[in-house]
Amino acid sequence: MKQKTLWPTLIVALMAFGGHSLADDDGEMTRSEKRLARVMEDYAPTGVTKSCVSLRFLRDSTIIDDQTIFFKGVGKKGYMNRLPHRCPRLASEERFMYSTSIAMLCNHEIITVLDSFGRQWGSCGLGQFEEMEKLSKAEKAERAAEQAAQEPGEEGEPN
Repeated sequence: MKQKTLWPTLIVALMAFGGHSLADDDGEMTRSEKRLARVMEDYAPTGVTKSCVSLRFLRDSTIIDDQTIFFKGVGKKGYMNRLPHRCPRLASEERFMYSTSIAMLCNHEIITVLDSFGRQWGSCGLGQFEEMEKLSKAEKAERAAEQAAQEPGEEGEPN
């Protein structure tokens, strides 16, 4: 069975999130866009989605926005989780908790947003886990070269 990737959905959502462009009016990226860019510098989507991920393979999480969490895995794996619904205050508080009776984090699990004092601010359900693979140094360099070639440079432009 072919799994559907969440990556195109994430790009469309970020474009809508930022208005007409991915930058604010002054050309600066939003905090969510910066978080996503940092993750995407190191990881690329594999196209594989999973319903559950073993907790022993998860090391850290990064809140991208109110609907997206990146879970850093062991080794070269990572998992982007796009919640089915917006989770208010998730991005601003940047912390959450969960409780599970099995050693897996699954798409039906509920996370609870916490503030800096540990107060609970609401709960939201997780979505599918899109597998991401860490890029090698050579792949990062190749990606950077491709991006540089796509951006208009000052040299060689007609006057």
